[in-house]
Amino acid sequence: MKFLFHRVLLLLTFSILNSHLFSGELIQLSNLDYKNPILQRLRSEIFHNLKISRKKFPSERDELIPLQFYLYIVGKKDNFFYIMARTGMNLDTLASVNSLSSPHDIYPGMKLLIPNMRGSYLNTGLKKGNKNKDLLSRKYKIPENFILYEPTNSRWFVPGLPPTKLEKSYFYGFGFSKPLIGGRLSSNYGKRKDPFSEKQTFHGGIDLAAKKGTAVYASAEGKVLLAQKKGGYGKLIILSHKLGYESRYGHLSKILVKPGEKIRRGQKIGEVGSTGKSTGPHLHFEVRRNKKREKPVFKKHF
Repeated sequence: MKFLFHRVLLLLTFSILNSHLFSGELIQLSNLDYKNPILQRLRSEIFHNLKISRKKFPSERDELIPLQFYLYIVGKKDNFFYIMARTGMNLDTLASVNSLSSPHDIYPGMKLLIPNMRGSYLNTGLKKGNKNKDLLSRKYKIPENFILYEPTNSRWFVPGLPPTKLEKSYFYGFGFSKPLIGGRLSSNYGKRKDPFSEKQTFHGGIDLAAKKGTAVYASAEGKVLLAQKKGGYGKLIILSHKLGYESRYGHLSKILVKPGEKIRRGQKIGEVGSTGKSTGPHLHFEVRRNKKREKPVFKKHF
């Protein structure tokens, strides 16, 4: 099974990885100097496992080096692509192991996990047990000792498993569409001066200024979780999407959907307003994954 375009969907904390995923400790990677023996070891293991994975006969996979994670602290001059090139890890794996929504999400001091092989997590619903492990081993032609169970989220790690088209679309910015036709970006994601307190605060979404009554569209296919007034959001719609994503639409003047309703991408769900804590007509748009806010990245049209 080829690893060339494979990615890892490891949405785990360091403690989960350390206690459930493998028996060893995280290996500290202090710098990305090619003379660093730890970096040399990581690169060697990645390329070795990649080479073995491309062999035609499954029995030869026993030569794979066991799964191990390296921990690297992002430096001031580092960027995603530099780290990727230095370690020899592919884009999809490095990004998804660290739950990044885009290559621009890393920052100085951030802790990055780098595995020595590529693979994927399966949310199959299969419980821990030798029977299920054998089933996955035979299905994906991977030795049982390389198929690992992560009990916290009831998932199996399978080396060499490619991502789905949906998973790729979210990472590369095609999972969500712009929720307005037109609209002006009046406040971006990140730190800003609060318009009410005038203090520096974190803005967990983006604001798109538009006339009251402007149509608001579902940014992706999903299901309505909430459609009501909610504090500073005013009239708010929350849609749930696959892979743990949510989109939020705040300060609406009208809500046109009900909780539990299935929504298609591009469907009109509400209208721009200025309800709640608002300085004027605009749409507050948020994207969250597993309850954590992420910078909205979307294509411009439906």
